[in-house]
Amino acid sequence: MRQRLDVIWQWLPQQWGVFKPWALRHLRRLKEWLAHIWRVYTARDNRWLVVPCTAAALFVLLVMVKSYQGIAYNFTRECKIYKLGYPIEDARALLAVLNDAQADSLISRQEYDTIAIPVINARYFIANNFDRYLALHKADTTGKTLDHIIALVNISADRDRKSSSVPCDTTKGQLMLVNGRHYLDENYKPDNLVKFDKSCCYEEQRAQRVVVDAFMAMRKACEEETQAHLMVNSSYRSYHDQIGTHKRNQKGYAATAGHSEHQTGFAIDVTSRENPMRWPFDASQEGIWMREHCHEYGFILRYPEKQSYLFGFAYEPWHLRYVGKEVAKRIHDEDITFDEYYAYYIEGPHAKAQRR
Repeated sequence: MRQRLDVIWQWLPQQWGVFKPWALRHLRRLKEWLAHIWRVYTARDNRWLVVPCTAAALFVLLVMVKSYQGIAYNFTRECKIYKLGYPIEDARALLAVLNDAQADSLISRQEYDTIAIPVINARYFIANNFDRYLALHKADTTGKTLDHIIALVNISADRDRKSSSVPCDTTKGQLMLVNGRHYLDENYKPDNLVKFDKSCCYEEQRAQRVVVDAFMAMRKACEEETQAHLMVNSSYRSYHDQIGTHKRNQKGYAATAGHSEHQTGFAIDVTSRENPMRWPFDASQEGIWMREHCHEYGFILRYPEKQSYLFGFAYEPWHLRYVGKEVAKRIHDEDITFDEYYAYYIEGPHAKAQRR
């Protein structure tokens, strides 16, 4: 019997469209009947019935209102999410951050997702990406962690690279993002290129003036602490220069033309006079010093080893990108990549705060 009652209770809300005209018609009749009762019992001879009849009418009305609210609640998004298996507190938490379309999309899945609540409580959660977080989690067969899922979606690594490519926003200056999905036009060339001093490069190298000044300050500090001399191995490369570089380098170390940060003039590849080869430099005292202190001069290690899964490039311990001291410090302190920073602080929920 109880199972039958449960089936009927679930069936009734679904038939509301059928019952609605019937309910409205009977409500009108009830209203007319109550009005008649009021006229009869407010007559002079029946005034003693006014109070009990009014109380009875109010009680009936209250019961009807409560019944309607109970039926109507079954049609709310909160109730529908709750029926998927989410505790009521979690359903309300989801509705607090999702828009109507996202909530409807969650309901349409008709399943409980264990990652839904952890996602909205994650450090770098972006509400507009909610559906994609869940989709990547469902499609994943490699056991990606929550942080990996958040990062991959935020930088659009869950999408096809060609179909999701967009032009680089060069108005961002030193914070412009160039990667596999943000590209520069073949005619783009920085306006403020200057040469590095010959003492710190093996052949003529150029970069944005602010990069040259910051590197020289960092080089001086490194020399004082390690007695080694940092050297610029590569800096600005034009679109056409990058075509040749891409052909010469091993796959995974050089971006295709238009997708290289070197074209911005804000990227440099660094070695040292004492350890000119890239990998010995990586393990050298000055290489370690540079990775630990470069943010103090406005640089970041652009492609760190533990986040190489985000880029499609191999680990490059020599590749520095200038973003300014404030941004470099935040990226260093929060242990994130520039791509993640850009998605969250420049394009995402904290963009306005950053601009101020």
